[in-house]
Amino acid sequence: MDIIQYLQDHQTVLLFLVISLGFLFGRIRILGFSFEASGILFIAMIFGHYGFILNDDFQTFGLILFIYAIGLQAGPSIFNISKKHGLQLYLLVFIVISAGAVTTLIAAKIWHVDMPLAIGLFAGALTSTPGLASAQETTQSALTSTGYGLAYPFGVIGVILFLKLLPVILKVNIKKEEQMEKQHQEEKQKPVVHKQVLITNKELDGKSLAELSFNRITGTIISRIMHDGEVMVPGAASILHLNDIVRIVGTEAQLKIAIPFLGKLSDAKFPEVKHFESRRFVVTNKEIIGKSISVLNLHSYYNVNITRIRRGGLEFTAEPDQVLSWGDRVRVAGDASHMDDIRNLFGDEMRKVEFGDIFSIFMGMLLGIIAGLIPFSIGKAISFNLGITGGVLLAGLVLSNRGKVGPVIWQVPVPITAIIRELGLTLFLAVVGVKAGAEVLNTIKADGLKLVMIGAFITILPMLAVSLIARSRYKIKLLELYGIISGGMTSTPGLAVASGATESQTPLIIYATVYPAAMILMMIWVKILAFF
Repeated sequence: MDIIQYLQDHQTVLLFLVISLGFLFGRIRILGFSFEASGILFIAMIFGHYGFILNDDFQTFGLILFIYAIGLQAGPSIFNISKKHGLQLYLLVFIVISAGAVTTLIAAKIWHVDMPLAIGLFAGALTSTPGLASAQETTQSALTSTGYGLAYPFGVIGVILFLKLLPVILKVNIKKEEQMEKQHQEEKQKPVVHKQVLITNKELDGKSLAELSFNRITGTIISRIMHDGEVMVPGAASILHLNDIVRIVGTEAQLKIAIPFLGKLSDAKFPEVKHFESRRFVVTNKEIIGKSISVLNLHSYYNVNITRIRRGGLEFTAEPDQVLSWGDRVRVAGDASHMDDIRNLFGDEMRKVEFGDIFSIFMGMLLGIIAGLIPFSIGKAISFNLGITGGVLLAGLVLSNRGKVGPVIWQVPVPITAIIRELGLTLFLAVVGVKAGAEVLNTIKADGLKLVMIGAFITILPMLAVSLIARSRYKIKLLELYGIISGGMTSTPGLAVASGATESQTPLIIYATVYPAAMILMMIWVKILAFF
């Protein structure tokens, strides 16, 4: 039996061969550019061109894994938008994706491009594999992955070139903007002070801090208690006594209200911190998700600072305006005696982020498939269902945001989510690439140059549109715009360019914030385009 017949008869071996060769090809760097996971698509096209076929079940299984992982990744943060600035960022990402979709629709009508092919160009121009996954399920056409393959290379290169030219286009001095950002952050820091207070209120004698609900009512924190000359770090069960000396921490306005409630100011001195410690905690307390570091005021309340944040594989310096998300790993340095308080504040339930439940993963995907099959109707004219991608994505978003129902923990650790996502992506790309390979040469011979040019327009116009709107309407800084464009275009190479252009952490932070929303918007827009 020859090798070709063997591979056709043994689908699993063929699948592994396509994926392995694809990864090898994707890691080849040419002038600093590489295809990475998308290399699988191009290798699969070659196999498809020579008549190889892969089972559709591999594609469906990969699609479910990939889309559910995206939902799991985005769910804990996507529904916790509480800040005006966060909503503004998401609006600008919506402009990026929508501008690309509208450009795609207009180009398809003017140049008479089949919509399945145009949708593939759209996904490739914005380098969005989630968009390709949703598009492939919607169109069920090999032309979609062909369009993706044609537009993808310039989608990567175009973002890199645009971000490099952006300071020149906008006439912005990056160093000057970095200095202005630093000054702005310093001005936004709320002054928090501490004072020593002698307890003279007889009503407080023998009462615990928990009974008094002291922190919640006054907005301040008692960070030290001196009783009979002995200093202790208080907890909820700590008891106040007459003539105790307490150190109370808060803003001037808060202290003005709280001090008379406790007693009167004291000149007593507390010993300085003797033990310094640095620890890493994971954010699993929903009460602080969506709050910024400056609002937490850890330095003033606990004599500690957040120094670094790690999120989704990215690590950056903690800055006052940075908003915390579920699963963030934060490095805290300072007074060792307060580390237990910090653990309680962040949640730090490591099981939620380190141990996955295989039952919850498969049950979540099953619930998503069922949700995707449920028919919906708008009046009598329109009837539709969410499909596999829509249903599984919705399940991932809702369940991971919910966290836990009864004994089932729906949230999945970041490393496991990443493995599920990459495994699903490789299976999906291998099958759709093989399907596209049978058509790709004919398509390129007929309209190759025209399609590449359309893909370039779809890449460039959204970046131009959002840059003009962000600067003129919302006065967005260049450093933020870097993150919006690289995240909105789902471009990791673009992020590398932005990070290399500035010492500021802002592009990294905003990229990590908007990237999940961009993936979801892409999936929605390809379904909308399929109606035309």
